[in-house]
Amino acid sequence: MIGRENHNREKMNQAETNYHVKTDERNHDTHSFSFRSARCLFRYLGEIDALVELTELAARSFLHSAKQSDDVRAYVESLSKQLNICVNLSEVDCLSHHLARSYIVTVYQSAERFLHEFRGEHILLYGREWTGDRKDSDPLTVTLLNVASNRKEAEDKIGIDLITCFQYYRVVRNWIIHTKDSDLNKPLHAFCEIVKYLPEHKTLFGQTDAPNKPNELTFDDFILFSRLTKYIAKKLCEISYPPESYWKKSLLMQFNHLRNNPRRMKNALTGLLRTEYGMDKEIAARISNELCDSLA
Repeated sequence: MIGRENHNREKMNQAETNYHVKTDERNHDTHSFSFRSARCLFRYLGEIDALVELTELAARSFLHSAKQSDDVRAYVESLSKQLNICVNLSEVDCLSHHLARSYIVTVYQSAERFLHEFRGEHILLYGREWTGDRKDSDPLTVTLLNVASNRKEAEDKIGIDLITCFQYYRVVRNWIIHTKDSDLNKPLHAFCEIVKYLPEHKTLFGQTDAPNKPNELTFDDFILFSRLTKYIAKKLCEISYPPESYWKKSLLMQFNHLRNNPRRMKNALTGLLRTEYGMDKEIAARISNELCDSLA
């Protein structure tokens, strides 16, 4: 059992490597610009990934041992008494199914938090309120309406295939939380919308056996949704990279009092670009040099 889990982990790590390589090849922005909200999301999902993987490993080990025993009921009852945890045997049969659902809910919670924080940072950066809020609007759709000149431009830069997949998991999450299991109309309709994009998902995100239908979710759906959320966050940051005119108008004004001390001004600008916008030291230094030199 342990050997098989190690093999699965190796496959997962290889898929993760492939994912990073392929996403870097897909319209990667050279400025390494990011908001704090995105960096927090990567940290949150990194922690969640580790916890979910441990949970899945423990669940599979438990189910394997239960099935290998002569009497599943007796095995579960014995373990329940040993660990002092009351377990309903009927829940054991659908454990994997319930876990897969909970993973999707967990990832979407992080995604929704990111979109909320990203909105605040974007408004603060550009000094422009967002539009498009309606009762039936979801956070990603509102975001797409405001990060580019129009929604289609934002969709083209991210990829309508990826947006459609993200929205599928959003619908699945809502179905899990708010709807009866038997009412599969909305999530199945959303799944039909992504079927044509499945080959592209395989190419971009590696060997994950996902997405799956809402009543057939697996651990691989979690892997795909987590990677997809990180990728969309990364692309939203790239789309939001300000034009040079913004840096000159906004940032230079913040440090205008250092104008007579160019070296100190450059260092201050470099520090701000690194801490607030996640830029590499080399890129931040180059931008700050260009901005300060433009004042000469």
